[in-house]
Amino acid sequence: MKKIFLYIIAITLVLSACKKKEVLDVDMNKYNTDFNVENNLDRWIATNITTPYNIEIIYRFNRNLTDVSKDISPVDIDKVQPVLEAVLNNYLKPYEKVAGKAFIKTLCPKQYVLYGSVSYNSNGSVQLATAEGGRKVVFYDVNNFKITDLESESGVRRKIRTMHHEFTHILNQNVIIPPEFSEITKADYYSDWTNATQNSAEIAKSLGFVSRYARMVYTEDFAEMTAHLLVMGQVWFNNYVISAPIDAQKKLRRKEELVVQYFQDAFGINFRTLQAEVQNALKTIYGAQDPVDLSQTFQTWLAQNKVNTLTYDPAAAHYTTYGKSATFTTMFTNYTTLAGSMSNANKIRTMALTFPSATMMTLNVTFTQGTGTTVYTASYDFDMTVNAPANEITFAKRNPDPTTSAYNNGKLSGMLSGFETYLLPYFTNRVFVADFLPATLPSTSPLYKTFAGFSEKGNSANYFYGPIVLK
Repeated sequence: MKKIFLYIIAITLVLSACKKKEVLDVDMNKYNTDFNVENNLDRWIATNITTPYNIEIIYRFNRNLTDVSKDISPVDIDKVQPVLEAVLNNYLKPYEKVAGKAFIKTLCPKQYVLYGSVSYNSNGSVQLATAEGGRKVVFYDVNNFKITDLESESGVRRKIRTMHHEFTHILNQNVIIPPEFSEITKADYYSDWTNATQNSAEIAKSLGFVSRYARMVYTEDFAEMTAHLLVMGQVWFNNYVISAPIDAQKKLRRKEELVVQYFQDAFGINFRTLQAEVQNALKTIYGAQDPVDLSQTFQTWLAQNKVNTLTYDPAAAHYTTYGKSATFTTMFTNYTTLAGSMSNANKIRTMALTFPSATMMTLNVTFTQGTGTTVYTASYDFDMTVNAPANEITFAKRNPDPTTSAYNNGKLSGMLSGFETYLLPYFTNRVFVADFLPATLPSTSPLYKTFAGFSEKGNSANYFYGPIVLK
């Protein structure tokens, strides 16, 4: 055995000796584009990240710093600084401003490793980042980063959301997630979260999750909640909650409360201040804008039972100023003409919609009779269905209350005929859109949001509006 071993060593040395001159003659700079020579990017990293925050950035390709069983590409060097600037502006600086440099230097990972492509998982999903032991973050998909495309999967929001998600995991490794959080949607966590049939975006929302991935396990749920609140912003989150079922809304709001409380109790961080700093950076540096605030739309006010009355008075001056719908005016004129032709010569004055609840509308028509000055009210109840996310409002007639004089007035033969001929089919035979009308009233006017109305879905020329009173 000893002779064989020596023989093998000898052959190895011989082979090495035969190749020695050839190896020495190879200029590795021609083949290794990642040869470690300091450049302007290295100097920028040192000045802006490594020195102030004690973070090492590794962007030169090192196969051993991620899963070696997966195919990963190197980074495009031109993408490195824009990505790191986004990390600096929307993650490091906001935390530094709110929590202090000592906090970020102590808890942030000490090493960031960048790769050009995503990392594919066996279930078809991809990894955009990983946090390892609280000390290293691996950041994938750098080559697809688009600084000018804020909202895409390769844009600033998505990249920074990933960063905040991973940092939340690190925070949770230092201070555990409140136990109550894991109980809120405990029965609905689903490890096979990529299953589109069992876990679509709508299913996840309906169960009280902020994303499909949040449904995987409560730790991911907490990180997703934190990242979405910080990066997508409060208006986006409010809209998301409003468009969810009532039970899911309660779960999402409780999760939000626990996230805010966690940052205060665990680290003394005012989460709302941190959120404002992240949003300010996204808006001032990258041009981000909040979506339309659905909580401040007329259809949401209806759905949340915030509206008391909407009054249509044909004689009001605002219809001369801002205009009115010819289609609706014709219908209402025909109604008043028929009422006036009846034996009591009813003279219609106003039509007011009152909203006793989020599911009920009462139509109140005021009128006088003949030459009299006494004002009567004819009332008619409707079931109201408000689909706030789709902005679709429908009405269905209810039976009137026989014990109230206003309902009895509505049943008078001189009033009932006109109602059944014109008003009833107008309200029950179409789908409505609720909005702040008239459209000619600018949002800068102090009267904006004091007027509102309904237009026919698919036929915006058919509408009515008037001043509203909130509860």
